Amino acid sequence: PDSGSSQPGESAGPGDFVPVISVRGLNVTYPDADEPALIDVSFDLPPGRHLALAGPSGAGKSTLADAILGVAVPTAGSISIGGLTPREMIKKYAGAVAYVPQTVALISGSVRDNVALGLARDAVDDDAIWRALESASLAEFLRDSRDGLETVIGERGVKLSGGQRQRLGIARALYSNPRLLVLDEATSALDAETEHAVTTALASLDSSVTTVTIAHRLATIRSADLVLYMEDGRVKASGTFDEVRTMVKSFDRQAGLLGL
Repeated sequence: PDSGSSQPGESAGPGDFVPVISVRGLNVTYPDADEPALIDVSFDLPPGRHLALAGPSGAGKSTLADAILGVAVPTAGSISIGGLTPREMIKKYAGAVAYVPQTVALISGSVRDNVALGLARDAVDDDAIWRALESASLAEFLRDSRDGLETVIGERGVKLSGGQRQRLGIARALYSNPRLLVLDEATSALDAETEHAVTTALASLDSSVTTVTIAHRLATIRSADLVLYMEDGRVKASGTFDEVRTMVKSFDRQAGLLGL
């Protein structure tokens, strides 16, 4: 439940969290690195909007996502989320932030255990798990072929494909009803039809959810409110998908080849 207010050091309710992202002159240089991973990155993202990070491998997309999550520490400039630094934000609103990595880690146990990871059994809402599985396009597989939420996965259970593992990770993220959702190539292991279904579900999330997506597959970010095209740690172009196409020839060429 929402706390309404919180004392210093206490976790506040997710409903208190307004995830507006403001970045100013952000630089990140990793220890022992010769060159910065991010250089002078600036942008604003209102709450409830979709930010997409595009560009070649090594462009700085994952570093920027890590900075938003408080993992990568700025060496210059600033980043604030809801008026807090990322680490302050995570501490205060830990339950309001969800992350789906490229490779989802699963535990040996039931689907329920993996979606509601870390929660006591009596704190788990099975209906909410099914809704998350529906959004991740995994519910039908479990209802028709397995033992529902009791389906055991891992060494002693069902061996999931890469795409199914990824969908389970997306369901885990959605189960927490996040206000800030960060997806790092989260649909890369899915076939085109499933990717479309998951992308549509993510696009229909509550309007208060701010989404950050890293993607090489441009179909997943076509409807983003703001696209940052990155190269060598810098933002080379920003705007809507179509606006970035007019500014970056390689991006336009790739989109054209995909029929976008």
